[in-house]
Amino acid sequence: MEFNELVYARRTVRRFTQEPIHQASLEKILKAGLAAPSPNNTTPWSISVVTNGEVIQKMRHAVNDRLDLMFSTIKPDHKSVLEKVKVFSTVFANAPAVLAVFSRPYQAPIHELLADTDISPEQISELRRYPELQATGALVQNMLLAAAEEGLGACWISGALVARRELEAILGVKDMHLETLVALGHREAQPHPKEPLDLEMYVNYVP
Repeated sequence: MEFNELVYARRTVRRFTQEPIHQASLEKILKAGLAAPSPNNTTPWSISVVTNGEVIQKMRHAVNDRLDLMFSTIKPDHKSVLEKVKVFSTVFANAPAVLAVFSRPYQAPIHELLADTDISPEQISELRRYPELQATGALVQNMLLAAAEEGLGACWISGALVARRELEAILGVKDMHLETLVALGHREAQPHPKEPLDLEMYVNYVP
């Protein structure tokens, strides 16, 4: 598939069949993700591949339990909103594979200068808008495009991160932070290609 066709063919998919993903396709997707750019080529990431259905359901329960705890005092007329949030936050639960993307803080050359200042590493990261997060975003986009090229569907999920600590414990990854989940699988239906957006609405040329 030509690149210009691929970027519009990639669509968010939330309904999957239970057909397993071929290992060769999975590895192509993972390799595409790891080919993403990162600051100073530090590759500040790791990916946990979850295909065990019991583990995926544990993750779903952890997210739902956290949401129930966070919103235990909501009014009855907001219950339906909470249920909708749960559905979108646990889309991964019906996928045959979940890719959990982790990052570690990026140690930039500028950090060597901090000993002579009252600036903290956290402040530098905030000023630079968290380079490791930018890198993981590039990694995820590469995987989404590779999944589309393999004829698979994928969904980039942030809602589940309300239960980040619980998910990190379930997945057993230490010394890194869970940044996002990607649900991956064969699509129940073929989505229509995305329509190009109007440049005038989103792009500003600076004179």
